[in-house]
Amino acid sequence: MSATTAYDGYEAWKGWSEDQFMTLDQTDRAYFDLEMRGVPVTGEHVLEIGFGNGSFLAWAKAQGALLCGTELSEQGQASAANRGVEVLPVDLAQSVATHRARFGVIAAFDVFEHLSFDAIRTMLDQIGALLRPGGHCVVRFPNGQGLLSGLYQAGDYTHVSTLSASIMTQFVHGTVLDIVRADSSAIPDRGLAWKARSLLRRGFEALLCRLYGFRAPLGPNLTVVLRKKEGAA
Repeated sequence: MSATTAYDGYEAWKGWSEDQFMTLDQTDRAYFDLEMRGVPVTGEHVLEIGFGNGSFLAWAKAQGALLCGTELSEQGQASAANRGVEVLPVDLAQSVATHRARFGVIAAFDVFEHLSFDAIRTMLDQIGALLRPGGHCVVRFPNGQGLLSGLYQAGDYTHVSTLSASIMTQFVHGTVLDIVRADSSAIPDRGLAWKARSLLRRGFEALLCRLYGFRAPLGPNLTVVLRKKEGAA
């Protein structure tokens, strides 16, 4: 199946629209505040790979970031350009020479699971070239080692790779990138009931890890924060 066929009608299926592009509700704002903790954004050149309907771009703009992005959807490309976002080619290889070490932050939310392992390795090399030394990359994907991750992984037939924190460690070994954090994706605080569920979930996950003798984040989605080594080219 070609990429064109696989993603035909994808925007409508996802519910993306021009009038909702780069809107940011309270839940999205709270989520990105948590997920981007420890990653400087203000004043940074920020590149989002596969920006979708632009919620992260809206959050980054509110933080004072300078925005760039890539997106397979032509509708999304036009929406971003209309709002002053610099749109780069989907193939990052076309940007490495002219944008090397430009970005302080690169984000890829729900992108890597759409790629083959070979394509992920290539993209990580390209991300390493595009980041400035000390810059961060934040990626999110369904957690292959997580509880109920199949709800996300099997919910989209364009998903082709199952990933985990361990696999990401293998990917970045020997590269200019180090893993700073790999944990279950953030869930914004939604009150007392949320706190109770979170406490039960963390306790259950800790019990499973102890019973089976392993340590791994078990949330259905995983967020990995990478950092480019100081002094790396």
